[in-house]
Amino acid sequence: MAHRRAGRGGPGRQRAGSFGLLEASALLWRAFLNQYNALLMPNFLRRWLPLLGLLLFAALAIYLARAPQPVPAGAPATAFSAERALREVAVVARAPHSIGTPANAAVRNYLLRRCRALGLSATVQDTTVVVAGAPGALTGARVQNVVARLPGRTPGGPAVLVLTHYDSQPHTPGASDDGAGVAAALETLRALHAGPPLAHDVRWVFTDGEEMGLLGARAYAADTVRLRRAVGVVLNFEARGNAGPSNLFELSSGNTWVLEEFAKAAPAPLGSSLAYEIYRYLPNGTDFTAFRAAGLPGLNFAFTGGYSYYHSPVDTPERLDLASLQHHGDYMLPLVRHFASISLAHAPTGDSSFFNPLGTWLVVYRAGWNWALSAAGWALLLLAIGQARGRGRLRLAGLLGGALAWLVGTALLLAAGWYLARAVGAAYPQYAVFYDHAFYNVGWYHLALAALGAAVFTAYYGALRRWLRPDSLTGGVLLVLAGLQAFLQVKAPTSGFLLGIPIACGALGWLWQTVTTPRPFVGPRGRREIYSLPLGPVGALLAVPAVALLAPDLRALFTLAGLGALVPAGMFFLAVLLGLLLPALLPALGRTEATGPRWALPLLAAAVALGALAAGHATSRPTAEHPQQTHVFYTLDANRGQAYWLSSMAGPDAWTQQFFSAPTMGPLPELLPGTTLPVLHQGAPRLALAPPTVTVLADTTLPTGRRLRLQVRPARPGVVSLNLVWPTFKLNGLRVAGHAVAPALLASSTGYNGLTFFAPGPQGFVVEFELSPGDAKRLQITAKDRSLGLPTEAKTQPLPANMVAAPGYNSFTTQVTKRFQL
Repeated sequence: MAHRRAGRGGPGRQRAGSFGLLEASALLWRAFLNQYNALLMPNFLRRWLPLLGLLLFAALAIYLARAPQPVPAGAPATAFSAERALREVAVVARAPHSIGTPANAAVRNYLLRRCRALGLSATVQDTTVVVAGAPGALTGARVQNVVARLPGRTPGGPAVLVLTHYDSQPHTPGASDDGAGVAAALETLRALHAGPPLAHDVRWVFTDGEEMGLLGARAYAADTVRLRRAVGVVLNFEARGNAGPSNLFELSSGNTWVLEEFAKAAPAPLGSSLAYEIYRYLPNGTDFTAFRAAGLPGLNFAFTGGYSYYHSPVDTPERLDLASLQHHGDYMLPLVRHFASISLAHAPTGDSSFFNPLGTWLVVYRAGWNWALSAAGWALLLLAIGQARGRGRLRLAGLLGGALAWLVGTALLLAAGWYLARAVGAAYPQYAVFYDHAFYNVGWYHLALAALGAAVFTAYYGALRRWLRPDSLTGGVLLVLAGLQAFLQVKAPTSGFLLGIPIACGALGWLWQTVTTPRPFVGPRGRREIYSLPLGPVGALLAVPAVALLAPDLRALFTLAGLGALVPAGMFFLAVLLGLLLPALLPALGRTEATGPRWALPLLAAAVALGALAAGHATSRPTAEHPQQTHVFYTLDANRGQAYWLSSMAGPDAWTQQFFSAPTMGPLPELLPGTTLPVLHQGAPRLALAPPTVTVLADTTLPTGRRLRLQVRPARPGVVSLNLVWPTFKLNGLRVAGHAVAPALLASSTGYNGLTFFAPGPQGFVVEFELSPGDAKRLQITAKDRSLGLPTEAKTQPLPANMVAAPGYNSFTTQVTKRFQL
C-alpha cells in the first residue's frame, strides 16, 4: 500500500497497519485525560504539577540517602552503639597524634590495652617502609601497626581482616579521620566479645602512617603470598569529613561474590558502582589500596559530609556526627559476623553493578546486563524517533539541532558554575585556605550553583522554543545521552545503569507522549504548531528513575567538589539531569512554538540562587564554632644564616600580618630546590636552631664508581620528619633504611630527587648511594628537618579563638635546612 508523508501544511495519512493496540490504548488514555483535565485540573496545574512532584521526589531521594539514627548506650551488649563508641573516640582523638609523636604512641598503647582487655592477642608490627610517591620522590618511615587477632572456633583458615588507621594529620585530633573507624572497631570488638564465638578468625589491623602515604598498610601488605593465604576478605573504614552517611565507594575487582554477601548482611547499605568507577581513575588512595593491589577481595567505606572539618583542628569528638559513626558500626559488626560465619573460599567472579534506587534499597546484578540495558534504551529511542517522524513532529535536522542545543546548554552551565565558583573565591579569599574552598557554609553555594544552573538552562531552552519543537529538543538530548551511555559502558562498565535506565524510561515516555498527544496543526500565522502539553502521570512516572538515580549522586558530587576543580563535573551532572527532565520543564517554558517563552521558572531559579548566595554571605564570617584556617611556617637556612616566614596563602590575613608586613611572592630555589612555584615569604629572625646532621659512615671507591653510606640524624628534639633533596643524576643503586630502591623510581622532571622519612627518632636513618664513575666525585645533598609548631623563641601572638592552623604537611612547623657537599 502506498504511503504519503505529511506535507508542510497538514499531517497527511498514516499507514493503516500501524493503527493497532498501541494507538487504540492511546486514544482511550487521551480521552480519559481530557475529561479528567477539563473537570478537575486547571491549565496552570497541568503545566506545573508533574515538575513540582519530581522536585519533591528529588528532595525525598536525597533525604532517604542518610545515615541511620544513633543507638543509645543502653542498647544490648551484643549491639553496636554509637554513644558507646563515642567514648572511644574521645580517647583516641584527645589530641593530634600524627606518626612519630608522643601522642601517637599514647594512642597505640591504648589500642593494645583495649584489645588485650577484650581477650585478643595484640602485637605491634614495628618496621620501616619506603615507597614511591610523585615521580622522583620517595617516602619512608618507621611505622608501628597494632595487629590483633580474635580467634574463631576453627582457626587456621582464611580470616576476616578489619582495617582502620590510628594516626592523624599533624594538627587535627582526627575524630572522624580515622577516630571514627578506630572507635567503630573497638565497639565492634566489645559487641563480639559479648556474644558467641565466630567460626573464623578476625584480624584487626590499626595502621600507622596512613596520612603520610598509606605507609603502615603497605608495610603490612608487603608479603602478598602470606596475605592471600591468611586473609579471605578485607573491610576498610575511612572518612573525608565529619558527617553524612557511610557509603561503599570502593571494592575489589571481580567483586560479585563480596558484593552479594555485602547485600545479604548490611542492614542499611548505601553505595554505587559509579563511585567505584570514578575512584578507579582518581589518584586518591586509602589503606584499602594496598590490599586491593594484592588481589584480596574487600569493601571500602567512608562518609564525606562536613568536608570543612576534614583534617582540621576542629575535627573533634563533640563535632562528629553520631549517625555517621553508627553507620560505620552498622556495616562493621554485621559484616564481620557474616563473613566470619561463611566459607571464604569462592570461585573467581566478575564485576557487578550496584546502586540504591531509593534510600537503602540496594540493587545488585551482573555488570554484563548493562549491555542489554543499553541495547533496550537504543531500541526504544529509535522507535520513539520513528514514531515522531511518522507523525510529522520531528525532522532529522530538528533532531540534530536538539542534540547541538543540549551541548551548547551544557557548555553554558559549565561556564556559569565555573565563574560563580571563581567569583565566590574572589569575594571571600579566606575560603582559599580550606580544601577546595569548602568553608562551613559551602552547602549554600552548592544550592546556588544548582539553582543558577537551572536558571540558565531553563532560560536558554525557553528561548529555544521559538526555533525548535519539543520533540526535537527532547529527542536531541536523548540522542546525545545515548551516545554518552555507550562511551560510559565501555569506560565504566559497572555504571551503565546510571544513564541506561533513565534513557530507556525517557525514550518510553517520549514514545508514549507522541502517541497520546494531538498531531501538528496549522496555526493562525500559517505555522505548524505543536503543543507542549503537560508530561502527564505516565510521563512523570517514567521520569522518576532519572531523579532517583541522579539527584543523590549530584548532591554527593557537589559535596566532594566543594568550590574546587570538580565543580564543572557537578554542573555537567546537573545538565544531564535537567536534560532528562526536559519534558517536564518545557510545559512551564512556553505553550506552543508560536507563543513567547515564559520566564517564571528561570526567574524563580535565579531568585533561589540569589537567596543562597545571600545566605552564604551571612554565614561567611568565622566564629569559634566555625574558625578560619590560616597557614604559616618558619624555615632557617643554616648555610646562609637566613631565616624566613613562609605561607601557602596568596596574602596575609589579620593574624599572619605579624609575619608578613611587607611580603614577597616568588620562588625560593635555594631554600626549596626543585620548585619554581612562587611562595609568600618574608625575612624572619635568625634563631639558634641546630640543623640536621649527615655523617659519612663509609666511603668506598668501586670499579663501577663510588659507594657512600650516610647516617642522617636530627639535631633538635621533637623532629617528626627528615627530608633529603639531591640533583638528579644516574645512580647505580640506592638503599634507604635497608630497602633497595629501583632506579626507575628516581625519574624526575624537576631535576631533583627527594626523600622524606617520617618518625626518624633520635638515631635518624641510613641511606646508601652508589654513584656512577662520572658522578663519583660530587654529591650535594640538602637536608631539612621538621618539627611541629612555630618556634617558641619567635614569641608569636597566639591564635584568636576564631582561627586555627590549616591542614598540611608544612603548616605551623619549624624547619631547618643545611646543604652538604660530599
